[in-house]
Amino acid sequence: MPVILVTGGNRGIGYAIVQALGTRIRDATILVGCRSVENAREPIMKLKELGIPEIFEPVEIDITDDASIKAAVQTVEEGYGKLDVLVNNAGAVTLPKSDDLTELRNNWTEGFNCLVTSQVLVTKAFLPLLRKAEWGRVVMISSARGSLARNKSIEKMPPTQHWLYNCSKAALNLVTIEFRNAELREVANEMDRITIWAASPGSCKTGFNSFRGMKDPLEGAEVTARLLESRRLEIPSGTFWEFEQGNFQQVPW
Repeated sequence: MPVILVTGGNRGIGYAIVQALGTRIRDATILVGCRSVENAREPIMKLKELGIPEIFEPVEIDITDDASIKAAVQTVEEGYGKLDVLVNNAGAVTLPKSDDLTELRNNWTEGFNCLVTSQVLVTKAFLPLLRKAEWGRVVMISSARGSLARNKSIEKMPPTQHWLYNCSKAALNLVTIEFRNAELREVANEMDRITIWAASPGSCKTGFNSFRGMKDPLEGAEVTARLLESRRLEIPSGTFWEFEQGNFQQVPW
């Protein structure tokens, strides 16, 4: 029985991913990661009301708090002894209130801590449990906004409202490559045992963008579902994917 943890799984894209995986990955235990167990109770109840038969359990994890990350690892280890899939979805970013240099520095520091540093630390913390699975997988929820190839073309990408978001996603994409190239080489044959991907949900209607996106969150969850439905070694590790206009396709770095 696969054990899947989705951080920030109680709302937005994370909740949509939990819902999609619950209907697509059979006999799974899906751990709904959120900052408070109470925050997961209502979303889990809604999933059960939809008639989804899979097991959903809350796991408390604040990705910006090291003690919380360690506690979450202990909870998963004691409850399941392994982790088959880690979906790094949790993350938040705010617009700076002014162009004051101190305000901007604090905004960028907090943003990178949440959107990049915390993703690295959560992944490193769960690696021992991913190594205990027959096939461990990590999905970094990124964005096509982090694609340098697309951003250099004004025609392909509209102007951004927040440089920090784009830059953090570009950094997260490189983190994905670095995990494939370095971290997962530490153990013999681990390249075949643990796969890591970056995924772009696209512009979805969530509280993150004040519901101004173009897609339903379940459409945004499709790319993650397709990655996790793939056969072992079918989709190369350290690659970047999206599902747009009916096409499941690779995103250029």
